[in-house]
Amino acid sequence: MSRPVLLLLFLLGAWSCGTVFMWQTAIQNFNVAEAVASSGHEGLEAAVDGVAPDSLREVVRHQASEVNRLFFTGWAWVQLGLAALSFALAWVSRSGRAVLVLVGAMLLITLGLAVYVVPETVRLGRMMDFAADGSQPQVEGMFWTLHHAYTSVDMLKFAMGLVAAAIAYRRDAASPAPA
Repeated sequence: MSRPVLLLLFLLGAWSCGTVFMWQTAIQNFNVAEAVASSGHEGLEAAVDGVAPDSLREVVRHQASEVNRLFFTGWAWVQLGLAALSFALAWVSRSGRAVLVLVGAMLLITLGLAVYVVPETVRLGRMMDFAADGSQPQVEGMFWTLHHAYTSVDMLKFAMGLVAAAIAYRRDAASPAPA
């Protein structure tokens, strides 16, 4: 197996693992927030004495949202680096047009997510924090549209990475070894 293809496969694998980690992290942050808010832990009860349970839930969910915002913003920029390196390796490795097109599309998708979707979702999410439910229907509608778009496109990008890796591997494995 050629070194550029090995590096490409490593990067695509790391990118895929990072994506799955981020999906899991986003879900777990809110599960932990709910668990904390409803834990009934004596120390927590004493620390928030006089705070209404709904207010505590709002605060811990806000904290979970901020952690997710931080992680997704950072991950967007890490992915841009992974995408650029993967594209360069797809080019150098001569893995074929299909791999180059798939990784190039992943790069463009990542750029769109990093430059527009993630920052706009963060901005709208912060506008919704502590607002009464249903008080900002346009903001909520746009937030959920972007959230669903991110999720759908991220899943597509993940699948494209797996397909690109499979094609690169098969193409390299089928090519004659250098003499």
